[in-house]
Amino acid sequence: MKLNLKISLLALLLPTLLLLASCEKKNNSSFQASAIIEGTAIKVAAQTGGYLLHVNVEEGEEVESGDTLAVVDAEKLGYQLAQIQASLDELNVQHRLATTNLRRAQEDYDYAKTKYERYRDLVEKNAASQQTLDDLKIVHDRATTALESAKQSLQALGSKEKGLAAQGKLLQRQINDAMVKAPISGTITTKFYDAGETIPPNAPVVEIIDLAKMWTKVYVSETYLPHIKIGQTAQVKIDGTSQTLSGTVTWISSKAEFTPKNILTPESRTALVYAVKISIENPDRILKHGMPVSIIL
Repeated sequence: MKLNLKISLLALLLPTLLLLASCEKKNNSSFQASAIIEGTAIKVAAQTGGYLLHVNVEEGEEVESGDTLAVVDAEKLGYQLAQIQASLDELNVQHRLATTNLRRAQEDYDYAKTKYERYRDLVEKNAASQQTLDDLKIVHDRATTALESAKQSLQALGSKEKGLAAQGKLLQRQINDAMVKAPISGTITTKFYDAGETIPPNAPVVEIIDLAKMWTKVYVSETYLPHIKIGQTAQVKIDGTSQTLSGTVTWISSKAEFTPKNILTPESRTALVYAVKISIENPDRILKHGMPVSIIL
């Protein structure tokens, strides 16, 4: 009787023990997924359009930040800038003349005002004629008008000077932008134009990818997400070789999303997953943009 009871209890507990063992194995197993390596790709544009004088790089060439990649012909812009500078020089002369005229107008106004006020006091005391005061009033009003006109002329010249200076700065910026420089250090992956071609403004001339620091994304189900932490080390295996690199989890999405169609995992696809970004140092340039790899966490 006791033997039969033990057998019955064992039969009841066996499925539970097998389930616990299965969960423990699953929790201890590592996460593995296929991914595509990506780099920071920048299309470097020529903000100034025109005739392309030089393209100083070729595809596959390494460049440093600040290197001159291409040069657009800016000769016409230089002529326009010289014309603006000549206009500014002329305005400078006019500004000095207007300043002199304003000073004279101010002196004439002060003299006319003083004389008018003096004769006005004399007329009140019956020591001067009203006709003389009326004549001085006319002179005073004319001096006032001339002073206001001199002030407005000087102000107008100042506004023109500011406008021309702004045009000059814009032209100088366009001339500077004719020198297409590398915004980052990296590798030239694509060259869109060659020397001798005419390019429109803001057209990309080359594409640069920083191969020294690569990254990829894997998509993790909510059941495995608690096992992944920021700063966690990831193994990066290059498909078709025995090489393995080390990566670091640098970002975990806080929002669930549907699994992208181009993402394949050994596990069964789940409805919702979380994106995990893994950054990989690539000093020897082993990894390439678009290279398939296997990620193990």
